[in-house]
Amino acid sequence: MAIVEENILSEIKNIKREVLNGENFDRTTMARSLLNYPAMMVPSSLDPIVESLKKFCSDKPAFIDPFMGASNSLVIGMKYGFEVYGQDINPLSVLLSQVKTSLYNESHLTKINKQISMKILKDTSKARDVSFTNRDKWFTEKVQIKLSKIRRAIKSEKRLSIRKFFWVALAETVRVVSNDRTSTFKLHIRSQDDLARRDIDPIAVFNKIVNRSIRDITSFNKELRELNLIESNQYKFKAKVKWGDSKEKIKTTKKFDLLITSPPYGDNHTTVTYGQFSYLPLQWIPMSDIDENIEMDYLLQIHMIDSMSLGGKMLDSFEEIKVKMFSKSKNLKKYFASLNEDQKNKAKKVINFIYDLDITIDNALTRLKNGAYMLWTIGNRSVNGKVVQNDLILIDLMQSKGVELVTGLERDILSKRMPLRNNFSKTMKTEKILIFKCSQK
Repeated sequence: MAIVEENILSEIKNIKREVLNGENFDRTTMARSLLNYPAMMVPSSLDPIVESLKKFCSDKPAFIDPFMGASNSLVIGMKYGFEVYGQDINPLSVLLSQVKTSLYNESHLTKINKQISMKILKDTSKARDVSFTNRDKWFTEKVQIKLSKIRRAIKSEKRLSIRKFFWVALAETVRVVSNDRTSTFKLHIRSQDDLARRDIDPIAVFNKIVNRSIRDITSFNKELRELNLIESNQYKFKAKVKWGDSKEKIKTTKKFDLLITSPPYGDNHTTVTYGQFSYLPLQWIPMSDIDENIEMDYLLQIHMIDSMSLGGKMLDSFEEIKVKMFSKSKNLKKYFASLNEDQKNKAKKVINFIYDLDITIDNALTRLKNGAYMLWTIGNRSVNGKVVQNDLILIDLMQSKGVELVTGLERDILSKRMPLRNNFSKTMKTEKILIFKCSQK
């Protein structure tokens, strides 16, 4: 390894743990608070790593995130002048990422907000514009009527990019005013006592969220301007976001210098249920305003998005898949061997997840340049009373493809909205940040 490369990697290894933990990060920076999306990467923990890894990149650096989620990785990439590309299977992630990677004018948004507020105020209709299974379970009639007024006002705006901004604000409003407990990212109805006491005004909530969102998105845009990354009111480089199932295809032909991602590590029993979290907000947002190329009926059932995600479905030919994955990861084989027969049956989804992850890695590698670096953030989780060493399994998978681990870091998870234990597993308190280098060919 060249001396310059060793020095840069030494910089990364010496990043202080409190920085990786994001102990001093400001939640209002980098448009992070637009939507309280599940398990978001902390931008400040990525910041110094991305700054160092950029030194390995070409003169026109580009990076990809195949599981972009809340797109905090893309936002950090923009801060450092990368061309960024992200995709995700969750339509709500796509909408949020579209907004966070776009530029908005504060005075213009404020003006549109006043117009939308006036339309809401003048709307005397009692119509409830959205209908779906168990609608009345998750929303009171009063809340439905007011959310419908907001929805109609947003739909009346002619410019799609502006509608997208307000749809994100509505998504966060729906999350707050629904009858869901919101203490975790899984859908759980509030208690009857709580519901009886609950009196919340969706329009007041929406107005508060919009004002905060205008401040946050334009603050990030101002930061890009100060870094001389805005030209003709556009980000200087490409920032592309698409809906896509990364285990099926990476929907770009571009080659990238860097991959930064955090996969949804585990199945939908033992990890964050992104789809459940998104189900109610997505009921209120027209699909055509997100991406007309979405190839799934994500509103068909609560678990639809999660079942389509990594490890979400039981796969055919399980025994054949198990043998294949054991040949690629001795640590996966070791975990499975430690289980009794009942535990092995319950842990089949762990193998399905690793199988899906392995396919996705193959897809992602086709989009990376020779010598590209990858940064993966992943956590280990206890399932059936046994720790699934996702970090070691990921290293095994990469090694089976000739990809080298160059260094690893660990961060504490200081703030989370998942319980310490659920019926299937203990949730993790730390995450590993693993940096790999694709072999030169």
